[in-house]
Amino acid sequence: MMNDPHLSLLEDCLLGKTKALEELIQFFQPKVFSLALKFLWNPEDAEDATQEILVKVITNLGGFRRESKLSTWIYKIASNHLINIKKSKLESKQIHLRTIREELHRSQSPSVSNDVFEPASQREGDEVKEKISHLVLHVQVACTYAMLQALTRKYRMAYLLGEVFSLSSEEAGYVMGIRADAFRQILKRARTQMEEFLGKECSLTNAKNPCQCKNRIRFASKAGRIKSYLQLSEQMKRDGRWHEMKPLLPKTTKLRKAAEVFRNQPKFLPKKNQLDSIRDLLNHSFPLSTR
Repeated sequence: MMNDPHLSLLEDCLLGKTKALEELIQFFQPKVFSLALKFLWNPEDAEDATQEILVKVITNLGGFRRESKLSTWIYKIASNHLINIKKSKLESKQIHLRTIREELHRSQSPSVSNDVFEPASQREGDEVKEKISHLVLHVQVACTYAMLQALTRKYRMAYLLGEVFSLSSEEAGYVMGIRADAFRQILKRARTQMEEFLGKECSLTNAKNPCQCKNRIRFASKAGRIKSYLQLSEQMKRDGRWHEMKPLLPKTTKLRKAAEVFRNQPKFLPKKNQLDSIRDLLNHSFPLSTR
C-alpha cells in the first residue's frame, strides 16, 4: 500500500470536517502557488490560478482514486489547469530565448551602485548594500522565471516538475498524463534548452558569462520587471511571512547547473491567505467554518 502522509487528512475532508478542509488548503496553497508563479511568471496571475486550482481540488476530492499520493494528484490538477489556462499578456508576446538574450545584453548597467545609491556614511553604506542585495534577489527571480516562458508549456511544466520540484519520472509522467519514458524525453529536451542558454548567458552558472544580475537593476526597475515581485515581498514583510535570503553569487569555482539556480529562490506566498475567498466560492457546497 502506498505510504501517503495525507490520507488521514483526506479522510477527514471526505467526512465533511471543515477544519480538515481548511488545513488541506493551508498546506497545499504555498506548493500550488510556487508552481503557478514559476509557470506563469506574473504573481497576480499565479494567485488567481492558485485559487482556481484549489477550488478544483476541493470539489473533486471525492473522485481521488488513490492511484498516487494526494500531493501528486493535486499537482496533476494544477498541471492540467496551468497548461490549459488562457495565455497571459507576457506569454502572448511569444517570448523566445533569442529576444531574452538581446534584452540581457542591452540592459547591463555596471555603475548602478554608484549613481543610483550614494551613501554618505558607513551606516548608509551598509543600508545601500542591503538594498542592492534585495533588488538583486528580485532581479534573479524575475529574470529566471521569464526565461521559463520561452519554453513551450509542455516543456516548461516538465522542467519544473522534474528539475525544480524533483518529482520522479513516474510521478511527473502521471501528473502530465504521459508515460515515464515519454516524460524523460521531454525533460531532456527542456533541460538542454535551459542549460545551453543559462550556460552561455547567465553569470549564476558561470561568472564569465555576460549577464550580471546587479547590472540589470536599473533596467529591471524602470521597465517594471520586478515591480510585482517587490510588492509581493513587501506584503509578506508586513505580514511577517518574508524570510530574507541572500541572492546567489556568480559561480566562480565550477559551473552551476541551471536547475540549481531555479531551486535557490525565495519562497514567495500569495499576498493574502486565500482561505476566505475559497470559503466564499464553496460556501454552498462546503460551508467552511469561520476561525
